Amino acid sequence: MKRLSVIGFWLSFALFLSCKEKTEQPALPDEQISKIMADLFVAEAATNGLTGYTKDSLMQVYFKQVLEMHKVTKEAYEKELRLRIHDLKRMEAIVKDAEALLETGKK
Repeated sequence: MKRLSVIGFWLSFALFLSCKEKTEQPALPDEQISKIMADLFVAEAATNGLTGYTKDSLMQVYFKQVLEMHKVTKEAYEKELRLRIHDLKRMEAIVKDAEALLETGKK
């Protein structure tokens, strides 16, 4: 009888672990996210003197070009950011890397 209850406990435990929600991991490396961020910042800076519809339209074109250059869709990039957003230290490191890329001009 004791053996049956031990087996039942381990089966229940195994079921519990298998039902645990799995956290999705980012598909892109942090370095690539930093490069995309740096390029998006440059794209935004390029429209700095513009306003209104012209600025909005040009921003969309630039952002689309940057994401195409990196072979990433807007949805995939946003998903990558959402997966990292809860890790503040990781996000700070990504932003610092993007800033360093902008300062050195290296991509």
